[in-house]
Amino acid sequence: MRTTRFTHPAAVDAWDQWFRWRELDCLHDRTIDATWSRVAQAVAPHDGAHAHWVRRYLDAFSRWQLVPDERLLIGAGAGASIAALQAPCALLNVAAFVVAPGTAQARLDEDRFIDTAALAVRLLDDALLAARGGWAGAGNLRIGLIGFADALTRLGRDYHDTGAPEFAARLGALLDHGTLQGMAELVIERGGEPASAARLDRLRARGSPPALVAQIGRAGTRHAGLTAIESHPRLALLANGASDALAPRTRAGGETAAVAATRQAVHRAIAPWIDQPLLAAAG
Repeated sequence: MRTTRFTHPAAVDAWDQWFRWRELDCLHDRTIDATWSRVAQAVAPHDGAHAHWVRRYLDAFSRWQLVPDERLLIGAGAGASIAALQAPCALLNVAAFVVAPGTAQARLDEDRFIDTAALAVRLLDDALLAARGGWAGAGNLRIGLIGFADALTRLGRDYHDTGAPEFAARLGALLDHGTLQGMAELVIERGGEPASAARLDRLRARGSPPALVAQIGRAGTRHAGLTAIESHPRLALLANGASDALAPRTRAGGETAAVAATRQAVHRAIAPWIDQPLLAAAG
């Protein structure tokens, strides 16, 4: 398996202070990879596919492409109960999907992004099953983003460029595609509930992939909501100091009026594909 690389000193401190498992003088998580393994082993169902999904989770974690809920990092596999887990979150680090950053060939790996969004749905579904001891009906997942501003930089763009809202809209469509794909796969595998006509209408209205909408209409749904854009400063710091959610990198003197206007445009552009209100849009 890959070894996770820390490139930001504050990220090491964040892991050590908030997420590293220790009990008195006993240090359980020797490395960040031990933390990843603890979480993956705890949430992946203990069936014939356990090792496969543990490997998938570890690969996404170690690349900093998928960062799990703080409550899972703290409690999963650490002797603490996660039975109260509700509306769990997972974050896709957009910058980690940029191929050949800083070159003329820089691009977003859209296929991997979609696959990882689908994987995030499975991770959180697994976590809820582990927390509840079984499926207890549809609830909300909160799959969101960090590293938006960093991704723009790696792609050779600037946050206040006119293309930033367009990039946000594209990410919203990809996130929608991946999370719906992940849920549709789980409905077939694990079951679900009939999809309401209102939800199917919302998916069609925002341009969700027609084949996935049709599949959900036939097979049903498993989670009431899948996507949310929220601020997660501790998880962003852990991910080598990634930019938080859709926020810009602030410079000395604070945010200019032009950057603030772009930030609002970015939130408006991605909003159609987000299931839950954009709590970070104000400001």
